Amino acid sequence: MPFGFCNAPSINRVSALYVHNFGQVIEYEHLRGVAGLMDQEYHELTRDIFNQHRGTMLEVARGVFEFSEDLTNLFGKNLELAEVRGDLRHIQDVETSLDEFFTDRLTLRLLISHVHSLNKLKLTAGAEDPDMVGVVNVNTRPIAILSRAYVSAKFMCLRDYQVAPDLKVNGLKCDEYILSEASRQQHFPYVHTHLFYIFLELVKNAARASIERAQTENGIQAKVPAISVVVPEDHDMWNRERSVKLADQGTGMNRGVLSKAFCYFFSSVKARPTVADEVGDFDRRVPLAGFGFGLPISRVMARYFQGDIDLNSIPGKGTDVYVYL
Repeated sequence: MPFGFCNAPSINRVSALYVHNFGQVIEYEHLRGVAGLMDQEYHELTRDIFNQHRGTMLEVARGVFEFSEDLTNLFGKNLELAEVRGDLRHIQDVETSLDEFFTDRLTLRLLISHVHSLNKLKLTAGAEDPDMVGVVNVNTRPIAILSRAYVSAKFMCLRDYQVAPDLKVNGLKCDEYILSEASRQQHFPYVHTHLFYIFLELVKNAARASIERAQTENGIQAKVPAISVVVPEDHDMWNRERSVKLADQGTGMNRGVLSKAFCYFFSSVKARPTVADEVGDFDRRVPLAGFGFGLPISRVMARYFQGDIDLNSIPGKGTDVYVYL
């Protein structure tokens, strides 16, 4: 990691754990050889490694705050890394390195979980979901995944704001659209857990922006406009270009904020942690938003299988998000 980012204590812990795990795998291969990779003991080792890294994203988030604190101590409290990243190449290098790290992490976790799922399928003689091949759902229906993500986001909205926007797909309520013939035609092989993460982050952002604008303009009891989703319904077009558009009528973003939307050092949430020590407690509350990692990691996931995420916004009117799969 450039610019001393790897000196942050949390980043050091993450690096040390990966080095230790790499040593474990090398030692096992040295003792057992390639043939030993099929043994149950090796599967237990890799499963343990997988579980050890469940909290890695939170550790890296803590490391980002530690890094920011160090630079603030050096250059003053008014330093905003998201503001100076355009002029400071080192900050852009850190963000590029984070994208590469999360891509590599995604690869490792995919490989481990995929192999374990395939082995589990072999042991159960195919008793699992017939749509699943390892971690790949060969019949992933994106609107069904979106609906699940919306249910989770709605729960958070009701908990934090006591209100939640509806979700409409091509003009219909989401539950109605899922039952339509067009929705049944929209399926393809994908790692559906990735898609759930992406949709959950996007729906949370859209819901929060919609609620905040409605309540700011019309009071706490204001009706919140629905989040509108658009997907192509032509079967041939869907097969050529799988894309989903999510549009909200929220607070929107000016060009300055839009340019920082995928920055690991930026969050539009005011009640976010200000120092690294607050990260753990903040995460345990399962907030609707706050770290600034949701969008950049969602884009990493989308790009992993040659997709992407794009944003357009008008301040005070809303934001359109385009997900290419």
